[in-house]
Amino acid sequence: MKKYKEPLKRETETTVNILYSENKLSIYTNKVDLQKSLIKIIGEPNKEYIRGRSIMASRWDIPLEEKSKITKVLLKANIFNL
Repeated sequence: MKKYKEPLKRETETTVNILYSENKLSIYTNKVDLQKSLIKIIGEPNKEYIRGRSIMASRWDIPLEEKSKITKVLLKANIFNL
């Protein structure tokens, strides 16, 4: 079972980058609820940032050709806290 470390409120961040040169969408977050939601929606992250035994943050890289996966993220993951 994965163990996540909740960040301090003022240190919470989510970054969405479109890397045109690499033809991918990169999502980085240290929000525990968003990490769990993204795992359910699009699968395991490409990179997990671990300290000790806890996951501090995760990053997903999605090729821009995978439009259905990107749509799922935008519609279901509540990235923007709407």
